[in-house]
Amino acid sequence: MKVTLDREGKNVVRVGLEVEADRATRAYEKTCRDLSNHVEIPGFRKGKAPRNIIEKRFGRDAIKQEALERLLPELLQQVITDKKLDIITRPEIIECKFELGEPLTLAAKFEIRPEVKLGTYKGVETDVPEAVIPEDALNKALDGIAEQHAAVNKIDPRKIKMGDHVLLDFECYVEEKLIEGGKAENLPLEIKEGAFVEGFCEQLVGKEPGNEFEVEVTFPEEYRNPELAGKPAKFKVNLKELREKVVPAVDDELAKKVNHESLDELKKTIEAKMDEEIKYENEARAQKAVVDAVVENSDIDIPDTMIEREYELLMEQIKMQIQQMGQDWEEFQKMEDFESLRSSKRDEASQRVLHSLVLGAVVRAEDMNVTEEEVTPYLNEYAMRNNIPPDRYAEIFQDEYVLRQITEEVLTGKVVDFLVNNAKINYVPDTESSDKKETKKSSAKSTKKAEKAEKADKADKDDKEEKPKKDAKKKEKAAKAKE
Repeated sequence: MKVTLDREGKNVVRVGLEVEADRATRAYEKTCRDLSNHVEIPGFRKGKAPRNIIEKRFGRDAIKQEALERLLPELLQQVITDKKLDIITRPEIIECKFELGEPLTLAAKFEIRPEVKLGTYKGVETDVPEAVIPEDALNKALDGIAEQHAAVNKIDPRKIKMGDHVLLDFECYVEEKLIEGGKAENLPLEIKEGAFVEGFCEQLVGKEPGNEFEVEVTFPEEYRNPELAGKPAKFKVNLKELREKVVPAVDDELAKKVNHESLDELKKTIEAKMDEEIKYENEARAQKAVVDAVVENSDIDIPDTMIEREYELLMEQIKMQIQQMGQDWEEFQKMEDFESLRSSKRDEASQRVLHSLVLGAVVRAEDMNVTEEEVTPYLNEYAMRNNIPPDRYAEIFQDEYVLRQITEEVLTGKVVDFLVNNAKINYVPDTESSDKKETKKSSAKSTKKAEKAEKADKADKDDKEEKPKKDAKKKEKAAKAKE
């Protein structure tokens, strides 16, 4: 067999093959015999129909196509092995000439793995911002448990204020028609700004239980139901009860509610869990920092086609998630921030391809592999994660796609551990997180000052304001909440 190799672009190889006429004819004749053995031909026993009858029944072109599909993997595998090609895509047949009695000629294209020039990858030194447990973390965790066990009790009627809890019925009308799913009875609701539908809770303030009234709002432009987005709506509300949220004390009684003998025992459990979480967080940070350093030291020119395939895979995953949540994919793509999502996923695709290629180069440089003993625990975890019964384990473990996927996952973990174990990691204070906290505090203080100034300013103005100004204020507030 004659073979020619030509490079096209960064990582595309064109392979030309010329297969001896005898080999091509043998493949054709074997296909005829196989068809004769598996197909009923009137007047002949299975396997006894002559070649001319088989050709008449199926047609020469169809038989040649079948013979080629059987022969092609063998031919290409021979080229890949002999020429030591690291292919990453299925071959694309671009030319083919198959005439009986003549050499078979064909040309195929496929992509090969781009060359990675590794820099220093063993013994890299990197600074890792160290995650630490905040001083108030334990108290926040205990307060969170108390909140989960809070009771909401009915109290005597009075005027509603922000932060109250109520029980209500409502019917929602758009264009004078009751919308689908726009009716609820005995709905518990916490009265807070922006809750439920923007502007709804604000209009309940000052009302008293036992009254029926109407609330007018406008659904946001980005509302999850596109048929209601941006439309004005009228809610008929029956305010039934005023309720008070009672949060239990953080004590031994609370600890017993979550299966602990005492508050001290609960604290130890929480602290142990936080210690474990912070350990994993720092390990993850170290892994990322080391891999990033190794990638930075490497030289590689990534083909656009690889990034595009990875990007399409990421977008397909998002599409499946959106559809599983019952949302329409076409409508989802019309959302305001969809282009931003696409841009972030394209960047993510580029980084994933880059990291994969560099880690793969380290695997080959260190001649790494994984054993059956290393893969088996991951296969068992995969089976349990996907609710596969034990009697089907053997079937799953022989699935080539699953086995390759798990093997790659194990090998990736192995090469990352290798890089981390050979790196010098310096844990340093996480100044970025501290800066974010300070910025948040500063922002909160500024907001409070601004609110006070705004209230004082309003007190000096005439109470009577034109409706267009009120509407503009509502829209501005809604925009800020979305941001």
